[in-house]
Amino acid sequence: MADEKFQTEQPQTEAPRAEGPQSSKSSLAEELTRLGQNFSQLIRETLQSPQLQEIRKEVATGAQTVIEEVNEIIVKARESQVTQEVTQKAAATVEEIKTTSMTENIKVGVLHALKSVNEELSELIEKLDQNMEAGKTVKADAAEPEVKSEAGEAPAEPFTTPPPPPGERDAPPH
Repeated sequence: MADEKFQTEQPQTEAPRAEGPQSSKSSLAEELTRLGQNFSQLIRETLQSPQLQEIRKEVATGAQTVIEEVNEIIVKARESQVTQEVTQKAAATVEEIKTTSMTENIKVGVLHALKSVNEELSELIEKLDQNMEAGKTVKADAAEPEVKSEAGEAPAEPFTTPPPPPGERDAPPH
């Protein structure tokens, strides 16, 4: 029946005879209007067709089924014994780490290392201060009049070796 309806609405194959330019413009406009009307009617009927309505229902039903199945899987996963055991073990491990002597041992080790570093730095500062004081004394001595040797030259200053860096004198070899 729908096929018969479309057959009766199809445009005629014979082109209308135009008498002038105005006539051909209005004929073109009329044909374009009819074309637009036919397309909109075709789209309306397609959207209202039983086949499309059936496809819409199938898609909606399928989507609803998928949603229900996913929700069911999520609920089962939350309730599963394995999930609960993993959650409990993770919480117990966190608590054990907080209360274990391991954390205390780490704290003691870090504290000992910091004390050692501070002692070494203090010794280094003390030696630098002593060297600076010794340098001031040498400069003060240099301010005294020079004593010339028999050759007429000033005596050379004594060479001193700098002290070893902190930690190397007491540290065992690697």
